[in-house]
Amino acid sequence: MVLVTGGSRGIGAAIVRRLAARGTGVGCGYHSSAERAAALVAELGPRVLPIRYELSSENSAADAVAATREHFGKLDALILNAGVWDGGLIERLDHDRWWRVVEHNVGSLSHITRAALPALRSSDRPSILLVSSVVGLIGHAGDTAYGSAKAAMVGFARSLAKEVGQDGIRVNVLAPGFVDTDMTSAVPEKARQRIHTETVLGRFGTADEIATAAVFLSEDATYCTGTVLNVDGGWSL
Repeated sequence: MVLVTGGSRGIGAAIVRRLAARGTGVGCGYHSSAERAAALVAELGPRVLPIRYELSSENSAADAVAATREHFGKLDALILNAGVWDGGLIERLDHDRWWRVVEHNVGSLSHITRAALPALRSSDRPSILLVSSVVGLIGHAGDTAYGSAKAAMVGFARSLAKEVGQDGIRVNVLAPGFVDTDMTSAVPEKARQRIHTETVLGRFGTADEIATAAVFLSEDATYCTGTVLNVDGGWSL
């Protein structure tokens, strides 16, 4: 049974669909998209449990873990997909907006990981997957905040993998390239065109393509930990 944060739309919703199709019970964490979460329940049935989740709240993280565990009887995995994006050249992105991106994307990892570890230690196939971004690996102009946060996720995951490997808990990172979602719709057209040109496959990714890789790392890649998997159409080459 899996808790997916940011599960009501975009890549998160695609992950929820893939897991549910396998018969996996999914806690679908959402922040403001209650209607979309409800639509997933209507589409996929009782395998999906909608859970309102606030990235910056330690209590909300604990409640989300507890709700998933109580409803499904156990927790086998976290897929930490929720995050925020805000972009702009560093001289134009004010201090508060810059730190909001870092705090929401990185600080939230500590809250939910701490809450989930006791439950994961009781699972016979525990894993944690962080959905980062290739921007955290190669950088991108106008993304010092987002790139910093997504790079920090890699360090967090690799350190955590060494801490909890003795408990059999795998910790991996997925680094998507540019995917057409609600979040990326805010990216300026000029930047979109540049990324498109730099992507070897000559197209943007789909949420379902990212979800396929996410489920692989979370459930199937049983001898992978500390791995960073780029799913970016060659943008990082």
